Amino acid sequence: MIKNDTWIAQMADRGMISPFEPQQVRHADDFPVISYGLSSFGYDIRLSPAEFRIFRHIPGTVVDPKNFNPENLEPTKLYTDENGSYFVLPAHSYGLGVALEKLDIPNNVTVVCLGKSTYARCFRGDTRVALVDGTAPTLEEMARRSEDGEQFWGYSIGLHGRVIVTLLEAPRYIGRDSLMKVTLDNGQSIFCTPDHQFLTRDGRMVEAHTLRPQDSLMPLYRQLHRGYEMVYQPLNGHLYPTHRLSDEWNVRNDIYADISDSHRHHIDFNRLNNNPWNIIRMDASEHIQLHNRESYGAEFDPVEHGESIKAAIAQLKQDPQWNAIFSQQQQDKAQAFWHDPKYEQQRRSLLERRQHCSEQTRQAHRQAMIRYYQDRQARALTAELSKKAWAQDDGTRRKQQSDWMKEFVDRSKTRHDITGEAVREALDRTGSIRGAARLLNCDRSVFRRFPEVIQAFRGESHQPATRNHKVVSVEDVPGTHDVYCLTVPEAGNFALDSGVFVHNCGIIANITPAEAAWKGHLTLEFSNSSSADCRIYANEGVVQLLFFEGEACDTSYEDRKGKYQDQIEKVTLAKV
Repeated sequence: MIKNDTWIAQMADRGMISPFEPQQVRHADDFPVISYGLSSFGYDIRLSPAEFRIFRHIPGTVVDPKNFNPENLEPTKLYTDENGSYFVLPAHSYGLGVALEKLDIPNNVTVVCLGKSTYARCFRGDTRVALVDGTAPTLEEMARRSEDGEQFWGYSIGLHGRVIVTLLEAPRYIGRDSLMKVTLDNGQSIFCTPDHQFLTRDGRMVEAHTLRPQDSLMPLYRQLHRGYEMVYQPLNGHLYPTHRLSDEWNVRNDIYADISDSHRHHIDFNRLNNNPWNIIRMDASEHIQLHNRESYGAEFDPVEHGESIKAAIAQLKQDPQWNAIFSQQQQDKAQAFWHDPKYEQQRRSLLERRQHCSEQTRQAHRQAMIRYYQDRQARALTAELSKKAWAQDDGTRRKQQSDWMKEFVDRSKTRHDITGEAVREALDRTGSIRGAARLLNCDRSVFRRFPEVIQAFRGESHQPATRNHKVVSVEDVPGTHDVYCLTVPEAGNFALDSGVFVHNCGIIANITPAEAAWKGHLTLEFSNSSSADCRIYANEGVVQLLFFEGEACDTSYEDRKGKYQDQIEKVTLAKV
């Protein structure tokens, strides 16, 4: 079982940790520091100012764990300013430091080492992350699924202020820490460490404890349009399809090329699953034919389809720039069809079909005229009999017709579950009136009850909700809690499901557990997976130690003459 502060203090008196600080130190010489010392169920050790080395690539060499070249790690300078002494770990690199405290572990204890959440900047495990596949798992769930090899893509603000799709890496458990509760104007609350940074509407990164009510955060607005998710671009105020952002990720990462005259296609036909692996490029014509085969069956209404296309084009034509570009494209295609040699066969086939159809039309018209004149007397007699029947009708037939129409209308209105909200949701999910009717298992005539909904669907405003995700309150949360985070190397930030963007975790501490009877100064390895250089403060907390006690082992680390025993306060390189 994990040992508490009482046990740790007793063992420290016997030399297990030296120097030992019996409480959590948050201020030294009246300056705030990253906490170190004894906590409820662990001990936070410090980084020694004695030495820090940064990995440097030497062209033509390969890092060999059996024969590590010391020249690959170069010493770095210790800087000092009003905030304290620190080393600088460059972006996307790693370095080695050494613990200030010396450990002398009993032979019945094993020590597990975790990175300090101060450097990780973390969230409570139930914090939900916005993913481009339409889901929002918790960080705890993502950490568990990540261990099984699953990958996740979310939303980030890119270098130039535009929303992009990014790979969210290494969701993981960090440790335990104190939290703050940030409540937004959409009613949602975010539980995070006090120093976790939020992206504000003007592009600044601000720590949680400095947020104040009415502070405006960078928003993530998403809405459905004809079954596709659209993301609000804060840079220009426009909505942009998420699947196109995922397509851009594929192009950036050389999954495929940016080919002209091609469409983006969802492999599983799920318009909401915008994971980059679910997006491919297809020839425009082939893509249309594929969806026609998939979507249009016996119930296909060509009139409705045509009217929908006309309405969409009419709306787009209101934009003079789009209209000019569209007209020019149509003209270029028409000229290419009638003059480009590669369309010779298609032109010949089209002309032959037209000639054949024209001849068939003439023959059919001729036969119809013949039948008309031959049957004129029969039709005249039928018309006369019909007039007499209607003239002698006492209203029964008209009443039957009226009752039938009333029953039809009433039958359409008995589906009380079909509300305007249900119709709009079905329209957004399926992208068409025909598809919505099929989803709701009703006749399309039911939709006549909701003309405003249909009108909004066909020509809806592209303005998102007016809420700007302002801060309502910021307050401390009692106690310590399990915290998690993840890393976004490409952008350094990611979006939460609550609709705001936050800084990612950059510094990752990788330390080998201290085995039974190990003693010395731990060598600490740090990875900076963010896109910015990071400070690592000396003489302040960097790693949290957790102690587990059991029965004494038969053969301890000291008994087998472990090669890392008795490490001094100096970076120790890998030994074989």
